[in-house]
Amino acid sequence: EILALKGKRQLVLTTAFDEWTARAAEEAGVDMILAWGSCHEHSKFVIEAVRRGAPNTLIGSGINPGAYESQEKALMLANEVRAAGTDIIYCSGLVPDKFAGLARQHFPCCGHVGYLPCNDTWLGGPRGVGKTAEEAKKVFDDVMALEAAGCIAVEMECVPAKVAAEISKRTKMLVFSMGSGGDCDGQFIFSEDLMGTHSGHYPRHSITYAHLMKDAIRALSQYRDDVLSGAYPAAKHSIKMKDEEFRRFMDLIR
Repeated sequence: EILALKGKRQLVLTTAFDEWTARAAEEAGVDMILAWGSCHEHSKFVIEAVRRGAPNTLIGSGINPGAYESQEKALMLANEVRAAGTDIIYCSGLVPDKFAGLARQHFPCCGHVGYLPCNDTWLGGPRGVGKTAEEAKKVFDDVMALEAAGCIAVEMECVPAKVAAEISKRTKMLVFSMGSGGDCDGQFIFSEDLMGTHSGHYPRHSITYAHLMKDAIRALSQYRDDVLSGAYPAAKHSIKMKDEEFRRFMDLIR
């Protein structure tokens, strides 16, 4: 069903790492949620929480390319994240031949090209990828290799918009743009950027619609101040007891 939307309308992707963010994403009409953890076991925990929050939304999650040594191990890990609630196997840094084995077993797979954070040191830090003709051709070749391996989609990160647009036209896969312009098949931004829930660097391609971290700090600061001043708890926050019952209680503990 999602593949039929290529060329019809933009798909909307974001991340969620807990149940409430997933619920918000589903109620907002997001098409696909990416979810993962710090390791395989943690990823399964996160995916289960996200699936509870978004029972009707596509969920993508990956297996770390360094977490297995064989196709058999890859299939085992893919089955585990599928059982946790994943619909699409998403792997950043996984070479195409590794995807082929998963695709043959009918796992929908999503690759990743352009700027890969796992190659940050090799790339010399965060930067656009594909700004020279040769580098852009390498991105194109990577996309075609993923398509040949059986992937249904690819995230294209920080690739010049013109390049991304032309590659999107030439692949039957869905192309999800992260900072690669508006002519791909969908847009992907982290929920932390969208909702303003982190205090780190916000990338140039991100957009922020709320400032939940500031709101949370303000709410928790007010709570602390109210506790220290005695404003909380007020009478309305306390459970009442009839005077007669309280006198009887006092008699019982004397």
